[in-house]
Amino acid sequence: MSLVIRLQRFRSDELDHGSVESLLAAVPLRSDESEFTAALAAGTLFDLGDEWEVLHAALTGGSNDACDAGFKPVLGGGMLGRTATEVLVALAPNEVSDVARHLRGVDPLRQVSDHLMAIEAAHGGEIGDKFACHLADVLQGLSCFYAKAASDGDAVVKVVYS
Repeated sequence: MSLVIRLQRFRSDELDHGSVESLLAAVPLRSDESEFTAALAAGTLFDLGDEWEVLHAALTGGSNDACDAGFKPVLGGGMLGRTATEVLVALAPNEVSDVARHLRGVDPLRQVSDHLMAIEAAHGGEIGDKFACHLADVLQGLSCFYAKAASDGDAVVKVVYS
């Protein structure tokens, strides 16, 4: 079974007053191409897709220590709720700021090269230069996503689809 992870920015009051179902409904689905593309372009949505494990390995070096700052951008946060097919995890605005601060200090290309063995283990095989550059670009995009969320005082909800 493949898992897909998407990150959506929300105002913190939306988390306080929204049900799991209403929050989930606010996250654009890939099948609604125009809304999905618009949310990506606006920076309110970040799609880790099914490459999340590889990105997580790039940030953590394969460590499973949930207290490590590199763990939080992809998998960290508190359980918000679940449905039959989705799990929602949230980072409060102060946690989003912590993640943004951590990612500001990360050089994406170096992160990929320093954690190449963990990335290849998560990927299930050797990765080439082109894919390594792609991963560095995605890490840079993730950093920008968190920086914007932090500057706007937003929370981030991670939706894990199975």
